[in-house]
Amino acid sequence: MKPETIGIIAVTVSAFSLLISGLSLGWNIYRDVLLKPRLKVRVSISFIKHGEYESENYIFIYATNHGPGEIVCNSIAMAKLSILRFLGINWFNKYAHVMYDYTNQYSSELPKKLGIGETIQLPIPCSQDAYLSVNPTHVGIMDSYDKCHWASKTSLKGAKRSYFKKFQKRPWGA
Repeated sequence: MKPETIGIIAVTVSAFSLLISGLSLGWNIYRDVLLKPRLKVRVSISFIKHGEYESENYIFIYATNHGPGEIVCNSIAMAKLSILRFLGINWFNKYAHVMYDYTNQYSSELPKKLGIGETIQLPIPCSQDAYLSVNPTHVGIMDSYDKCHWASKTSLKGAKRSYFKKFQKRPWGA
């Protein structure tokens, strides 16, 4: 082989190695610094059955850590968000924190650190005064990064449909 050909091959291999190491460095920075854990949150209406014991209905909030890494769940949040928020008008948005039933032995405690794949469940008694009675558009879990992980629209709609078969809507703040 000619010396020029060997030089071109060496430069090409070096450039390719530099590209691969740059991509690897970029991915590691993204994964370790920028990528935050994600929670999958679901809302449902169900009851507790333990041996012979069968409870009244509860509004359950489930949250599962989908990674990457651990996450701390701090509180339950709900919101009634206006469609005008997409235009930058946030005057009509309403937010609230929901107190979980810390006396219930089947409830997880908050704050709770979740490893990858771990789940918490937060049952709240299903009554006329429950938080679903104000017809929130979003229900979710606040994490230690002050990010709210909202429940899927499908699970929230199903829970509200079941709830409003038995109870009436109330105005926000009542």
